[in-house]
This record gives sequence, C-alpha cells and structure tokens, in this order.
Amino acid sequence: MSNASHLRIEGLTKLYGATAAVEDVNLDVAQGEMLVLLGPSGCGKTTTLRLVAGFVAATRGRILVEGKDYASLPPYQREMGMVFQSYALFPHLTVAQNVTFGLRMRKLPKAEIDTRLEQTLDMVKLTTMADRYPRQLSGGQQQRVALARALAIRPKVLLLDEPLSNLDANLRQSVAREIRQLQRAAGLTALMVTHDQNEAMTMADRLVLMNEGRVQQVGTQEELYEQPLNPFVARFIGHSNLVAGDLVEADSLRLPGGAVLKLARRYAQRGPHVLALRPERVRLHGEDDVAPPRASATVEDGTYVGGHVDYLLAFEGGASLALHEPTGATGGTRRARGERVALTWDAQNERLFDPQGAIVTAADA
Repeated sequence: MSNASHLRIEGLTKLYGATAAVEDVNLDVAQGEMLVLLGPSGCGKTTTLRLVAGFVAATRGRILVEGKDYASLPPYQREMGMVFQSYALFPHLTVAQNVTFGLRMRKLPKAEIDTRLEQTLDMVKLTTMADRYPRQLSGGQQQRVALARALAIRPKVLLLDEPLSNLDANLRQSVAREIRQLQRAAGLTALMVTHDQNEAMTMADRLVLMNEGRVQQVGTQEELYEQPLNPFVARFIGHSNLVAGDLVEADSLRLPGGAVLKLARRYAQRGPHVLALRPERVRLHGEDDVAPPRASATVEDGTYVGGHVDYLLAFEGGASLALHEPTGATGGTRRARGERVALTWDAQNERLFDPQGAIVTAADA
C-alpha cells in the first residue's frame, strides 16, 4: 500500500435544513487501502458513503480521486463500484448479465465485455453459475455476484454498504475474508460502511469512527482501542469502564459516593474528570495481597464465561466497575459475592478525559 492519497475527502458536509447529517468530514485513503466507516445508527456513515458515490449531493466539500474533484459529477461518471446491502441484483437477468450490466451501459466492445466477465467470474469463483438467476443462488453467492458486478467495471474506488448484513451469521466470516482477499488482490482502494464492530475490526486497514455526523477518530484497530481520543471512542470500541469523579489531588480521583481511586499517573488539572479503564486491563487481588492498591471494592457479581470471569465490583457509595479476570489466574474458582478485593492497573492502561471529553495529558508523561 502506498502512502499517496488515492481518495481524498475534504470538508464534506450534508445539511438538511439546519441539521447536519454529515459535518466537515476529512479523510485520506491510500491506494489499495480498505477504510471502514463505523458507528451507531444515524451517525452519518451511510450518508458519507452515498455522498462519495454521488447518490446524495453534498452541501459543500470536495471528493478527490487521483486529484480530480468528483463532487459535481453524476454517479455513472465517478468510476466507482458500489456493493449494496440488499445486493440490488436484477432478478430477471442471469449472473453473467448482472455482472456485465455496467460494461454494456458503458458500451464496451463485446470482446472486452466477454474477457472481463470471464476474469471477474473466475475471481469470485462463480464461473459455473454464469447462466443462473439470482433466485437460484444462496445469499453468499448473490453477494459475490454483486461484488463481481462492481469489480467488472474496474473501479477507481470500491464502495461497500453494509455488505454482510443480509448474510447468515455463519457465512459472514467467510464472505468477509473473500471480499478482503479480492480487494487486496485487485489493489483496490475501498470505502466500507458497517455498524458491526467485529466486521470493522476484521476487514479494515484503518477505521473511521463516527458519531452525530462527525468523525470522532481515525486510526488502526490498535490505535482506537489502546488510545481512544474521547469517552465515546473508549465506550464504542470494545468495552470501557467510564468512571466519573473529581480530581482532588494530582493522582486521586474522588467518586461521588466518597471512594477514592489512586491514579497511575499525576495530572495538573483539578475538578470533574472521567477515567476510562478496559475491564481486562484491571487486575484483581485479595484485599491484603497488594499494598497499596489503586482502589478497594466489593464483589457484587461474578459470571464464569470460560476463558475469564466477568465481575461487577461496587465501590463505597455506589459507583461500579466491570472487570474480566482470566480463569487461569484463580484456577477457575470464582470470588464470592461480598468479598473485599483490591484493584491495580498500569499507567499505559489509564485514560483521563476532561468535562468536554478531551484527553488529559499526564503531568509526568
């Protein structure tokens, strides 16, 4: 993958009246990169994809492919291949006719159409099904036809709108792998939308997490998981405990009920803050096993789920914390409800946010 920007989105905005469905989206996608837009329903990710495809007109902003602005062009002139959530196959056309539809619309010579059909069907492993109709295919096969139709036009950008959402759960993983392999083999620049975090983590080179029409963070899976830029990212990617309290000393967060957590780092700012801690990054000890612990709590509940035990811990005054303890750490035995425990965590696993949701840099970092 080169570092040159193949697809660049600058200041992309879509207003409906005074409401911004998408606001000031700026993205760079390298040649051959799979960028996945992720976020809750209504966050603006699908509108962003439709803006890039040309199905929705942008209020403002630029969509550059290889330096050329496509924002004012109609969809059929954008040289983009679209794979829809519903497949959008023509039921009265065969697989071959569906795959070559875009080529025929572009009035390519018959010999060129035949060559591309053969190459594309071979790529998606559907050569033997060229004469079948969509109703004679499984969901996974229909999805591959939709993908073949998008690939046949040799698009400059491949756009994927929730491509796995209509597939059975047991098919999703294999089709996801197929799409990823095809995209890589063809060296295609791809923009995909999904609300499914596992799909996003599996398929992306980089992720774009959106909320309320705005980009919250762009980065690799590791970057979003380990270094969330705000509480929304921390909560949405994986699971995080978000513990609100007052920073009363450089390393002391007092919770509303009076419990105090001793932080791993020292911070200059005082007042209200939110601490983000991943459940699997907090270690659990017997009450007298570590001195001093970062916090003390009471076991409220414990659920054995095989590789780990899910604990819900209660602090004095009512705040709570979720924690995953590997079963190997305790030989598979669960701690009893009501048991007093001590908690520790390392400095790199602690993220502190200010009241506006911005990351707070430690004074001793």
